[in-house]
Amino acid sequence: MKLELAFAILMALAIGSLVIYASLPQNPDRVFVSNIRSAREYNPSASQAAPIQQIITENIQGQLRKGEFELTVEGLKNTTLVYGGRISSLHMAYDNDLWTGTLECKLPTDNVTWFTFEVRRLVNAHGKITHILIDVNEVEVNVTQSSEIPLSDISIYLQEYVEGSSPFMNQLGAIVPLLTTSLLWIAEALVMAVPLCFACLGVVLIVNRGIIPIWKRQFKFKDATKEKAQSVGK
Repeated sequence: MKLELAFAILMALAIGSLVIYASLPQNPDRVFVSNIRSAREYNPSASQAAPIQQIITENIQGQLRKGEFELTVEGLKNTTLVYGGRISSLHMAYDNDLWTGTLECKLPTDNVTWFTFEVRRLVNAHGKITHILIDVNEVEVNVTQSSEIPLSDISIYLQEYVEGSSPFMNQLGAIVPLLTTSLLWIAEALVMAVPLCFACLGVVLIVNRGIIPIWKRQFKFKDATKEKAQSVGK
């Protein structure tokens, strides 16, 4: 009796195991892959999304000692070429024996960081960096339309100054001629306006103190004469 009961229990366990095994998926990986494939077929844009690339925009400003502008610009040109970029535009001005200029550079985004460090080192060797502003934006790269990789924009503004004088004094020196001309115009206006004001004041005094009292006395005298003539007639 005990053997029959044990045999029945073993048979029940075996049958239960076979049922559980048959109900499980035979290849779970294949099911997972098919689910992903069906999701991609349902949403094609998920598998064909445009690649994202970072574009950096920089603004660098620096001050150079007088006479160092030419060497610095040449160094920046060479550095731009070394890091795979190009100078899209260059604006320079010479005023009061001092140079100012702006270089617009375009470089691959991957090289912008090291390029910035090299520009800082180069400008500090001939002057000093005063300002660096960095903006990072993400853009979608449309590979089907153009094979050209977007480049980051770096703007470098340089200004010469005379050693021993602050940049504020240099700017003030450029403004002084304008201030002098304005003061001369104001002085000339005052020279013409002050006598004119005194002349107008004199005319007003003459009218108030001289002409108007005489005019009033004449009217009073005429009125008095008329009254006397009327009294005599009566």
